[in-house]
Amino acid sequence: MRRWMRTAIFEMRRTRRVIVDPSQRPAGEPPIFLVGAHRSGTTLLRLIVDAHSRIACPPESFFVAPLEGVLGDAKAMEGLTAMGFTREQVLARLRETASWFFEMYAASHGKARWADKTPSYVDCLDFLDALFPDARYVLIYRHGLDVACSEPMPGIREVQPHIEACGGDRFAGAARYWATQCEKMRAFHADHAERCLELRYEALATRPEAEARRLFAFLGESWEPEVLRFHEKEHDQWLGLQDGTAALSRGFEPRIGTFRAQPAEVIERMRAEAGPTLERLGYSADPHEASQRR
Repeated sequence: MRRWMRTAIFEMRRTRRVIVDPSQRPAGEPPIFLVGAHRSGTTLLRLIVDAHSRIACPPESFFVAPLEGVLGDAKAMEGLTAMGFTREQVLARLRETASWFFEMYAASHGKARWADKTPSYVDCLDFLDALFPDARYVLIYRHGLDVACSEPMPGIREVQPHIEACGGDRFAGAARYWATQCEKMRAFHADHAERCLELRYEALATRPEAEARRLFAFLGESWEPEVLRFHEKEHDQWLGLQDGTAALSRGFEPRIGTFRAQPAEVIERMRAEAGPTLERLGYSADPHEASQRR
């Protein structure tokens, strides 16, 4: 779909939600973070979760990561310490601040629980865990070469340094970005396995009910068949804060093995950057083999 058409549709569907009275906001439910590299199926996952009657998941929030700057700024913490505040007290206030926005959002939708889907938060997972020690994490992976060949990748801010590091090669750089983010996710999972669930885009897109049932069981939520008809639900849309193609989909539309359309030399350059991570995740980079071995 042409960009101007997507823009027009988003403008028509954009929601400006009226926030409820603070006394009505829910509290006490473990938050949910949907974690994945850009173009890994995070928007599809967000729409499924947001379609549940108890969970509200907004477009990408972005505001949580900057809060880490307070804890990471030595002079700011020195000033707060001089005022008599401990690190734990500062963290508690940051938690209350972040929670307030999400809880108010959930309450505005009449829901009891909130989730977040912001791919850039892969870079601050340890901070999220310090902020929300009871959070649940859903880690979604997609074949790295399919991710790297996705059209918007060169325009994504977090991808640009990797493209530059690969001499301007957009395919190799995007593959490098994917591998870097996936290794961060794998390390986090290893340390927090009891609160993490791993999903694969390929399985979610082709076996949606089985994977969605597994997802909501992990979250401790009842099964609702309506989540599979997420495209029939109303979701808040905001241009630039999500994958427009996925957000406008009419259901499950798997895009698997698209990297095979690239010339062999392009595939080889991507494989040189992402090969070890592909191997660890059970993916094949051979254009003549299945894209996922397990």
